[in-house]
Amino acid sequence: MAYYPKLKTNFIPAERRNHIIDKLLALKTQLDEEIPDKNLEKHLLLATWNIRDFGKDGGFNPQPRLPESYFYIAEILSAFDLIAVQEVNELEPLETVLSIMGNNYSYIATDVSDAKGGGNGERLTFIYDKRKIWFKNIAGEIVLPSNLLISKTELQVEGDKVVAGKQFRRTPYVVSFQCGWFKFDLCTVHIYYGEDRPGPELQQRIEEIKTIANYLSKRADEAFLKDKSMILLGDFNIVAQNHETMEALLDSGFTVPKNLRASTNLGRDHYYDQIAFKTKQGQLDFIDSEATDAKNANAGVFEIYKNCFDDDDYQVYKNELVNTREGATIANDEVKLKKYYNSWKTWQLSDHKVLWTRLLINDSEAYINSCRIPE
Repeated sequence: MAYYPKLKTNFIPAERRNHIIDKLLALKTQLDEEIPDKNLEKHLLLATWNIRDFGKDGGFNPQPRLPESYFYIAEILSAFDLIAVQEVNELEPLETVLSIMGNNYSYIATDVSDAKGGGNGERLTFIYDKRKIWFKNIAGEIVLPSNLLISKTELQVEGDKVVAGKQFRRTPYVVSFQCGWFKFDLCTVHIYYGEDRPGPELQQRIEEIKTIANYLSKRADEAFLKDKSMILLGDFNIVAQNHETMEALLDSGFTVPKNLRASTNLGRDHYYDQIAFKTKQGQLDFIDSEATDAKNANAGVFEIYKNCFDDDDYQVYKNELVNTREGATIANDEVKLKKYYNSWKTWQLSDHKVLWTRLLINDSEAYINSCRIPE
């Protein structure tokens, strides 16, 4: 549950306050109806969300986020226990969201990736509920050894062979957490996009997915000996269920349950975001079970525009549209302006939906039984 004192301040424009409150209440109802309830001891609600250019002004972003966007983002995030967030840039907007979410939440973030190296100046971030999630004081960005570099080539240097290649454009970030009895390493990624069509850029995307999945698959096997699981999630820029990009993830031994293989872009035609597992027996069985109603579901995709910045809001934000550079050029063309609205709003919330899952975390009965003395 988010924290709302800012609704009574000048942070929210008075002329839109009632409208924003109505939208916020509708969003709360949607979350209550579609996302399982939080509980302390039995389940972990885990999510991943690419929040488009969060904290980055300029570039393709037509204007900074409006105050209400921070409330909507905070409300969505606070429905989950632990969220991997991609495309965070400056931290001030993230901290504004955290201030709305309340004191129970904290975050861990990487440094910004090198914009010149194709990382776009982004951070990878985890937001978590401190009441339930324990940060195990281990975190790091993955740097590949020379034999695992992406797009490898061999160079001849004075008779010796030298392997050259690329690191990830945006370095994957792995953190150790514990929730109840469930110990796990969580790695978030934002894989290089490049192009969808066949060619060197798509091949680099495939190589990045394959490399991180294979690298972590070996680590997962070692983690099992310590009763830990490995979860790999984030924006993989996967094209389709049967595409090479998905095969690159699955061939490593990671599992993506069927009910998580869903489209997560607004056009419903790409499977960019994924959650993949190498876990001990029991967690995946739970994920794969089917529920008859949303409140008891174990995974899903949350539709972020069902109530916020929906079609009815076009008239509310029309003045905002025409005050942007692109909007001003089409101000008198209602058809084009409505089409532009659907693009403009992705910089208010995102062009990605939220992918989430619910995991079992209470393994106490199995542990108690394991303590028996053989008779």
